Amino acid sequence: MNNLSSIESNQPICSFLHLGDIHLGYRQYKLMEREKDFYRSLRDICRVGAIEKKVDFVLIAGDLFNVRAISPQTYNEAVFVFSELKKAGIPVIAIEGNHDFKETGNFSSLRGSWFEALAQNELIYFLYPEYKDSEIALKPLIFNQKFLGGGYLDLPIGSKTIRIIGSKWQGFNAGKSLEMFAESIKQIPSPPADFSVFMFHAGGEDYLPVSRGGVSNADFQCLNGVVDYVALGHIHEHYVIKNEAGQDFIFNPGSTEANSMAEIDIKRGGLLVSVNSEKKTNYELLTNYKQRKFIKLPDFKANKFPTQLHLNEFILERTKSELLLANELLSNLEDNKPIVQINIIGQADFVRSNEELNNLKQSIEEVGALYCQVKWDLETQVIVTDQKINIQDCRYEIERQILEGIIGNDSSIDASEEFAELMIRTKDSILKGVEDRELLEALEQH
Repeated sequence: MNNLSSIESNQPICSFLHLGDIHLGYRQYKLMEREKDFYRSLRDICRVGAIEKKVDFVLIAGDLFNVRAISPQTYNEAVFVFSELKKAGIPVIAIEGNHDFKETGNFSSLRGSWFEALAQNELIYFLYPEYKDSEIALKPLIFNQKFLGGGYLDLPIGSKTIRIIGSKWQGFNAGKSLEMFAESIKQIPSPPADFSVFMFHAGGEDYLPVSRGGVSNADFQCLNGVVDYVALGHIHEHYVIKNEAGQDFIFNPGSTEANSMAEIDIKRGGLLVSVNSEKKTNYELLTNYKQRKFIKLPDFKANKFPTQLHLNEFILERTKSELLLANELLSNLEDNKPIVQINIIGQADFVRSNEELNNLKQSIEEVGALYCQVKWDLETQVIVTDQKINIQDCRYEIERQILEGIIGNDSSIDASEEFAELMIRTKDSILKGVEDRELLEALEQH
């Protein structure tokens, strides 16, 4: 009997695929091929991690779309993937993130939400809690009967009930809202669920400072004992946070595709989760689905080369060998051309030519890269000189570097250098008293 009890306790009561930050529709580097990549990643991870594994449900913890105003093609991509899951009998439960959240809390709004459209077509269960007198009112969304207007869903899995609670995007109030959610979850009428999940789009403090909307580990602990699994989205890196008892409690899968060069070396993907009768979770980070390959070469020091032509030739030959090695590992080359990052550092003994840098970029793309990003980072140096310093040039360079650093952290902006340049020119034009009409005409040209 004891052996039978032990076997039963190890039997999963449910399994699910936890995804977040899919960013459908993101045309990275203004390339249609990259927009397709984000769709392929979602399609393939759902096939590999949900349909083939025969999970009970799929969670999408926000940022399904890259922007609120998506294209018809992007909507059709979501419909295709969720239709495959529906045909396989796998329900999808989703919440919005900061990239795709509704502009209003009113369901009757004419603007509405694409999540609502997917729910009305019975392709997802869209969780969106109501607020009453500034308090969260968690009303049930009824499985197989109602697809809109609920803050939680009781999902029947065999003889068990899995309760999934969802939050809308909370922004900078994320940490403060958790205590309200904890109290509201406690007020949900009986019977209790066999396992409960809370879906929340926010970042832990170790990955996003509290001053920028991150949630402290202490604030998360108010959910301990209230729910069994906290399903996060928002941060593109996979991580797990333990509760006060030292058990894995808060889970973030990371993005399904690299949204920037900074993400190519981090762990991310989808979490395949199984839960046993003792509410213990086993999870695996899935990465074995279709993703674009990125190649980031070691830094090239400019002062090692007498001319820019020598520098370009060396970088091109080095990149060719990397591409050749990568292409031998890839099938269907046209769909798998890597994205390459070249980083040149330091001051050169020759005059830097942006035209030659652009020629290098084009040459690398011609020999097998889908896209090449070439960056040249000047090392900060203290120069002692008798010559007068051009304060205006110094101010411009400081502004440019600061703006490029800020803009470079925004994955929705492809060309940080050009964007920074445009911002500086716009500011200077305003200071010179340029008329609004002239300023708008100048901006439209870019």
